Amino acid sequence: MQPQIASSAASQREVAHVLEKLGSKVENLGLNTWQLRTLSAVRRCRTAALGGHIDACDNCGKISISYNSCRNRHCPKCQGKNRDDWIQARQNELLPVPYFHVVFTLPDSINSLAMQDPRLVYDLLFESAWETLKTFGKAKEIQTGMIAVLHTWGQNLSLHPHLHCIVPGGGVDKNGIWKNIQGDG
Repeated sequence: MQPQIASSAASQREVAHVLEKLGSKVENLGLNTWQLRTLSAVRRCRTAALGGHIDACDNCGKISISYNSCRNRHCPKCQGKNRDDWIQARQNELLPVPYFHVVFTLPDSINSLAMQDPRLVYDLLFESAWETLKTFGKAKEIQTGMIAVLHTWGQNLSLHPHLHCIVPGGGVDKNGIWKNIQGDG
């Protein structure tokens, strides 16, 4: 039995809708078993396939069915609150300085390696981005930092590994004093 995804004319399309439409064809896309398990979890998330429970209002008696979530870290339905919590925690850590948004993108010629050995490729991407930013900091005689988020897929749901980095517009010099850098070369 295929999970049925609740939808209405007003609801937006979700990744689960695309996966439902693909059906068993998703297995022919050349994905590894980990990726197939993840897509299966996303497809079944908050459907009868994962079971559920009945909620009843003590005041009015209204009854509703709530389906269980997949709790997969890649699921857009399950990770919304975690994402919001993460963003709030990062905002609480921000310094009162300017920031830059820097993106490091892998060439698509590396995509097949990223599919076969994602840990190696993504670890190297993080290391390379950090080494690059440290080099710029050393040139300015400061120690800087970054917050980085790995995105493995593009907006069109194709493999597109890239890092979004939040980089402070300065750093700490050898005396522990903050030094702004302002596009001065």
